[in-house]
Amino acid sequence: MIKRICFLIAVLAAPVSAQDFQDSTSILQKLMPQNTGPMVRSMTPVAKRGINIQGPLPANVDLPKVDLTVNFELGSARLTTDGMIALRSLAKALLHPSIANMTFQVAGHTDGRGDAFMNQGLSERRAQAVVEFLTVHYEVPNNQLIPIGYGFNRPMDPTNLMNPLNRRVEIINLQPLS
Repeated sequence: MIKRICFLIAVLAAPVSAQDFQDSTSILQKLMPQNTGPMVRSMTPVAKRGINIQGPLPANVDLPKVDLTVNFELGSARLTTDGMIALRSLAKALLHPSIANMTFQVAGHTDGRGDAFMNQGLSERRAQAVVEFLTVHYEVPNNQLIPIGYGFNRPMDPTNLMNPLNRRVEIINLQPLS
């Protein structure tokens, strides 16, 4: 208990630059479902039937989501202090009453360094670390979060797999699929 209190004091007392991290309000706005339901990028409604929310989502499904830079130690699923601070705003957004009962996929992504097998495992461990952090330190309900790793298969910058932008955690609202 004392260890957890010391941790919370350290994270909450850490200075946060508005430029470094998204605030909980902007995260909440990005995660709010629209009334149109899930769409493919061509803006055609997607059939909900057959989409397994426990596994990888089809690449062309457009759901409410936010990409976050969550820092981890190199080649590890251990969060850095900056990573923990970035997750503070996410936790606040996920606990907001307007989305508190919705389900979210926590998707880990890597850059192209290393082989596919290593990156796949690393992205899965990092997604699980984010879920564990949010549930343990902020009491986000575990059943609200589904961790999944995509490795380097869904880069933010497909023209440059080494781009640091590809290393991210994506939070995807699955509620429109329900």
